[in-house]
Amino acid sequence: MEHIHTAVPEVVKKAEPKAIPKAVPVPKLATEQATKLANEAVENQQINSAKPTGKAHGQTGPKSIAGKNSARWNALKDGATAKSMVLPFEDERAYKRHIKEVERALCPANYVEEQMVREYAEGLWRIIRHEKRGAYERDEILNCLTPQMAAQMLGLKECYVNSAPDYLIDLQHKIPKLAQALATKAFDQYEHLMANAKGIGNFNLVWRQYPILFEELAIWLLKRNPGSTPIFANTGKDLNLAWQQNPQKLLQLLERFANHLYFVEQFERFKPTIRVWMESWFFLQKTEMRKLEHGEQLLLKERNYTYGILERLLRFRKSNVFLNSLPPGLSVMAQKGGN
Repeated sequence: MEHIHTAVPEVVKKAEPKAIPKAVPVPKLATEQATKLANEAVENQQINSAKPTGKAHGQTGPKSIAGKNSARWNALKDGATAKSMVLPFEDERAYKRHIKEVERALCPANYVEEQMVREYAEGLWRIIRHEKRGAYERDEILNCLTPQMAAQMLGLKECYVNSAPDYLIDLQHKIPKLAQALATKAFDQYEHLMANAKGIGNFNLVWRQYPILFEELAIWLLKRNPGSTPIFANTGKDLNLAWQQNPQKLLQLLERFANHLYFVEQFERFKPTIRVWMESWFFLQKTEMRKLEHGEQLLLKERNYTYGILERLLRFRKSNVFLNSLPPGLSVMAQKGGN
């Protein structure tokens, strides 16, 4: 007999519910610290949200038309990329005359040539602007030089450094040879006077021994200060009484005049040394030189661009002349072939 096995159902045990852990009591001090930190975080968030984020909400710039026109030039540096061809300090009438003169010279014959000529004229206008800018920047660098700096470079005495004339750094200034020779004679007489006439109480007794010195002094004082007391009396034979009574003041005046004579006499001899020194000083101004070089690069690019426009215009005209010279049938074929 076959035994029939019957499956006995297994008894599934129900999962016992997990015990809920008891809450760990938090110390009162830790709770207070957590509350304090939370309050500080909220306060910091409120402060940060009140700070500007860098984005302006609404209009913050000028509202008037004049203010807007003025503000749009705030970022202007060299005018190379300015949207307007005429900058605020430029003369718009001069710009219009410039455009008309270029158009009159090149005589555009059609719309394409008009556009090219206009573009060429605008390029010339920017070139002129860059040239002016470069000249102003060079002048600004050289304006930092002073005659006293040049005198110190020459190793002159302190009295000459303090009285260095403005033309000492103007290498275009010229002193005639006759003036140099006269200054040499007057300076020699001054040195002789200082060496042999010490302690004189009245220069009226000795001035005739130094006629060139005192006569040139009278002319120099009149040019420098027309309202001052003349050196000579009305007769021209004696010193003015005021100068006779103030020999110390006359000595001081003679010293200043001698410093003037020294530079008149020596300036042409100083020129080569001053020229080399100014050149080296100029090119050692690295920061300013970088600005100047940047401006010169812009000028070169503008010139290349502008002259390129003129070359395109000439090529365009040359091609038109060639096409116009062909018979009608060949002209149409050439135009189609070019297209």
